[in-house]
Amino acid sequence: MLDPVSLFEFDPHIDQRTVRAHTLVVTLGSRDPGHVQQILDAHLLNTLTNHRLGGVDVDQVVDYGSLRPMIAFERDHFHGYRPPAIDLHRVTDESGREFLLFHGPEPTLQWERMVGTVEHLIDQFDVTETVIVQGVPTPSPHTRPMHVSRYAGGPGIVPAEDSVPAVFEMSSTFTSLLALRLGERGHDVTGLVAHVPHYLAGGEVPEAAVRLMERLAGHTDLALPSGELPMLADDFRTRVDAEVAESPEAQQMITQLEEQYDRFMRQRVLTETTEVPTADEIGAQVEDFLRGLDDDTPA
Repeated sequence: MLDPVSLFEFDPHIDQRTVRAHTLVVTLGSRDPGHVQQILDAHLLNTLTNHRLGGVDVDQVVDYGSLRPMIAFERDHFHGYRPPAIDLHRVTDESGREFLLFHGPEPTLQWERMVGTVEHLIDQFDVTETVIVQGVPTPSPHTRPMHVSRYAGGPGIVPAEDSVPAVFEMSSTFTSLLALRLGERGHDVTGLVAHVPHYLAGGEVPEAAVRLMERLAGHTDLALPSGELPMLADDFRTRVDAEVAESPEAQQMITQLEEQYDRFMRQRVLTETTEVPTADEIGAQVEDFLRGLDDDTPA
């Protein structure tokens, strides 16, 4: 494996000896359902004092053919190329506490080397907890409370009410590998996952960002401002409700999802208050709810 330390370059004016933070927040988007990572990144960097510490050499870890960065064409020439960036920012919350934000597109190459880079930053800055924040498309209705589940770097850490009561295989992401490797190496790592309605996952879903920020603040004790996010979430909900009201097909779909969601939640409460069910019983309970987990294409 190539040297992971050399993959990250600090900005020239940064004195690395002065950087210390207990919390590292990671938002390296994989498809980014609901654009929750982008919304959170922009909100935190626009509302809190911060500065860039450095970034990853993206030429080493990003497949440009898959990512296709945006560029503008005007009549007879190109301009405005927007290269991808994976950056590390030091951010100060409203109480004066500092944390690190590692954000950008998902690395598509050299995953193990990138994990080594993150681990090096954790060790160098005395980080005691890494929190991965993301969304996932699920067959859930926007008319019900948006659930935020939690995972950890190993088994038996997450309370039952925060976990997903199921066993299944899925396509891996960089952040899933990062959580696995950090857990294997003894680092404290937590994942917070907003369950974004699959039919909305292709656009911005501010409510998902609000719920994630609330959970992030509660989990880390960081003082994070809500700003205009709740208002944006309310406006978005109003627009979606109006669109659904004009479509009988959408209304039927929402009703089915509501029934499925309510049934799942009732069964979940039962499993938390009775004996632990078998793997087959758990699978039967959540099969309908998890169907379409990887489908992030809006209806």
